[in-house]
Amino acid sequence: MVNSIREYVLSRAAFVPYFIAKFVLSLSVIANYKYRQNRANGCGTVLCIEAGTKGWESIEFKEIYKSAVEYIGEERVVKFEVTCDKDYLQQINEIIKNRSITHYLYDPRTGSQRYLRGLFQSFQIALLLYRNRITPIVLLTDLSLRKWRCQAATVSSKSGVVVIFISPQKMQPIFPHKRLIGPSLMPFSSKTLDYLDNLANYDLQQVQNRCIRFTGSLYEPRTSFLKQLKISLSKFGYELEILGRVIGTPRVSDEEYWKRLSSATIILTTADQMHQNGTDWIWIPSLVYRYLEVLAAGSLLMAPSVPGVTRYFTPGVHFVSFNSETDALEKARYYLDHPEEATKIACAGHTKAIHLIRANAFWLQIDTALGYATILP
Repeated sequence: MVNSIREYVLSRAAFVPYFIAKFVLSLSVIANYKYRQNRANGCGTVLCIEAGTKGWESIEFKEIYKSAVEYIGEERVVKFEVTCDKDYLQQINEIIKNRSITHYLYDPRTGSQRYLRGLFQSFQIALLLYRNRITPIVLLTDLSLRKWRCQAATVSSKSGVVVIFISPQKMQPIFPHKRLIGPSLMPFSSKTLDYLDNLANYDLQQVQNRCIRFTGSLYEPRTSFLKQLKISLSKFGYELEILGRVIGTPRVSDEEYWKRLSSATIILTTADQMHQNGTDWIWIPSLVYRYLEVLAAGSLLMAPSVPGVTRYFTPGVHFVSFNSETDALEKARYYLDHPEEATKIACAGHTKAIHLIRANAFWLQIDTALGYATILP
């Protein structure tokens, strides 16, 4: 009983800093005055995207930047690299002073990863953005992690949106406001899509070898699931190739990563949230980036049918869904033995991915939710 109450209270920890931040920001009369001035002067959209040096080395932020440029134009997007040699808040203040920023993409992973210091930084960022009437767009890749959830709720307490990759309806009880966008697709650029279309989309040799592949980060319970499925497949003469990376170790090059996705018969992924300290509600599956990456690469995707995925893709039409290890085993065997059917679904998924990427689905969702504070000039 005591543990249940404790878990109930902890999972709603974000409500406390949210209401404090909302109250403090409501007292800022100066912010309202500046807002009227900026609107009167007709300032155009300038989107600032922040990330640390390692963040900008990842495919994720490269695609965020490239897709934003395609959406509103290169002159309206500021690439902000946060470095370790200067104070985090000082760097944000400088970029705001030097550029007429109207929208700021904030990621809780960029600042301090200590709970209290990170939360204090988020209060300062919220005040800084609000006083300069800058609309926050929070990228919350892991809503289940309490420290990031608290920071996201604080920065977006008065305005802006929070982009998540889990169903908002499932997670709403532990988040203090309803300006959640999700489950969102991975931001993806047409430029990268064109690059992928030049790679081999289907490798018949893989079919002959009856190989299914996983590539990506390894963590529990994903690791245990993959190891057990590999053993089960081997009993029937099939191979599950696990090209995994332990979190914290170096990533493969972008070129190698895309080749892994585009050269496989079947790419398998899980949607489980990571088991780690400071998380809650981890039983809700997440729309991981692989859902769009694999379809964009042209391979057949095997993945769980997570809540909200049907907004974009239909199981059995655009990808193959599974709900257990036994189900995954049976479907992997079937589609490896029926390459024509695998190709048909892979092609349908690729076509749908093309449509969503060309339509700027990631940014359109954000714009629709922002309403009057739209990113489009």
